[in-house]
Amino acid sequence: MAEVTLLCGPAGAGKTTFARELEAAGALVLSYDRESWARGVRDGLPSEALMHEIDDDFHRRIAEAVAADRHVVLDASLSTRAVRDRWRMRCGAMGVPVTLVVVRAPLETLARRVAGREPGPDAVVVDPQLLREYVEGFEWPGEHEAHRLIETG
Repeated sequence: MAEVTLLCGPAGAGKTTFARELEAAGALVLSYDRESWARGVRDGLPSEALMHEIDDDFHRRIAEAVAADRHVVLDASLSTRAVRDRWRMRCGAMGVPVTLVVVRAPLETLARRVAGREPGPDAVVVDPQLLREYVEGFEWPGEHEAHRLIETG
């Protein structure tokens, strides 16, 4: 059955690990990190223009997968309510059910995980101070935004 799972959380929280489990069960995983890496971004910081290109490509690919009755997982940080709402609206226009899954871990765990990574398509390496600032500015879903929470680490 067609459905879309939106993964939300900062680097190192465990989103990609969870996405891999869903992928092993047959879901199509669309990952901003993988796509950025495939397009030559090695520092984890794609330009705004590239992010728009990836967004448009993912929207098209989700529509194709939904038409083929597939489960799609969007592996992204989705750090603001506005971004999450935009994806929910896009998917809602396709008539597909959407589930927001928030993956969260303590900052110390995030920092340890990110510091231990080898850069690659599923492993963005982030400077510890930048990670701290990112987490501090993260707009976590509140009680009025339906979501499932997964705590890791």
